[in-house]
Amino acid sequence: MLKINSPELDLFHPLIQSAVRAIPESDHYLIALSGGLDSMALLKFALPYLLKFQRTRFQKTKVQVIHIHHGLSPYADDWAIHCQSVCRDLNVECHVERVSVVSEGQGLEAAARKARYSVFESYLSEGGVLLQGHHQNDQAETVLMRLLRGAGPEGLSGIPQQRALSNGQLFRPWLNLPRDMLEQEINKYPIKWVEDESNTDLQFDRNFLRHKILPLLEARWPDVLNSFSRTAERSEQTIQYLLSWCDEQKQSIFSDDYSEDQALDLTGLSGFSDQQQRLLVRYWLDCLQVEHPSEKILERLWTELIPAEKDAMPALRWGDNHLRRFDGCLFYLTSQQVDECPYEFKVVRKADSLSCSHLIGGRDLKIMLEPKKKLLEHALSIRAPRDNEVVTVRSRQGGESIILSGSTQHKSLKKILQAKKVAPWMRSYIPLIYYGDVLALVMLGSNEGGLIADGFQANEGEVVVTVCWR
Repeated sequence: MLKINSPELDLFHPLIQSAVRAIPESDHYLIALSGGLDSMALLKFALPYLLKFQRTRFQKTKVQVIHIHHGLSPYADDWAIHCQSVCRDLNVECHVERVSVVSEGQGLEAAARKARYSVFESYLSEGGVLLQGHHQNDQAETVLMRLLRGAGPEGLSGIPQQRALSNGQLFRPWLNLPRDMLEQEINKYPIKWVEDESNTDLQFDRNFLRHKILPLLEARWPDVLNSFSRTAERSEQTIQYLLSWCDEQKQSIFSDDYSEDQALDLTGLSGFSDQQQRLLVRYWLDCLQVEHPSEKILERLWTELIPAEKDAMPALRWGDNHLRRFDGCLFYLTSQQVDECPYEFKVVRKADSLSCSHLIGGRDLKIMLEPKKKLLEHALSIRAPRDNEVVTVRSRQGGESIILSGSTQHKSLKKILQAKKVAPWMRSYIPLIYYGDVLALVMLGSNEGGLIADGFQANEGEVVVTVCWR
């Protein structure tokens, strides 16, 4: 929290003073400037304080402004010019970032949000605080929209005032202040802001709530904005308690055998009540940073996947997301992992070096020559290839066999993978390392590590090939 004296700040409304002083300390501030009222209020009320804070506390503090040019409005260029002009007058750096908004079945608003947050994250790659101008009316609209969609505590917690973003954090000083207050205060100064013409289009649900529903609610219940804020705050407190409880159960529901896959142990899950199971499944998806499916799709988890026979391998899909059951566990996969195409490529070899970095099944395969004493954690090592041995990486085609150390007989790779309980979808794309036409190493990508063929073991003290697939 910023704690310095500022005569400029003392001229503003006491609630605005408190909101600005609550901004977290940092040596790098970014102000998201759309050009609208709320973000212009950040420039007027917060910027002078941040600049003074910069001179007082941090010699290298930066304050920058970011305007995202979505290109969705015919006035988008004018808005960018206006923001640059205002910032130039205030002697603060303004970056105009043009983004391409591509709606991929998620709606234009969601696509625009994804595009601008990608920019914000890039600016926060080295830390800092991003300030956004969301206010109490925005919070009320969000809570009301989610309420109408049947949201639970997670949805009703609304817009968070503060959260981590990239390597920094996002903070919204105005979240508990009504828009009317910001407008009344900023109208005392010769400041102009832009109005997005789409904000008056009532075909959008948020605009309908903003212009038709909230005014009616405020006329009947003047304190309704504060009521929505309290709902969001209490819902957030509930969510934090539930997350704390879920964290305590994590060891019971995450599989030890498939820890790299972060698989859900269905035996462990069965020890909880139905209501607790549903909460833990949502928590598991959150840990994987996966967007939750609809209630209709999620219900199929309890009617199709969880009660399936032990040897059955049912699947559930929504968009590019897949849930698969295997060996008593639930796995989350992307379409890339499920639909991996056959591949084959040579590992580049130059003089005494050998290097490879290739994304396979969502994991990075790394192959390199190095002294054995420098072996990577979670890596396997095999002898270096001879001059006449070309190193290639291939996916399974079927019919492969391998002679394991201590044996003279070829063993079917298919049967080995089945015995080691390698998930079926992984068997089609696990990396097979060949020296010439001989299968030297099979990467399993799990706690099993891999299979090294007889005659390819690394010898103590020699230069070896290390292979890591994580």
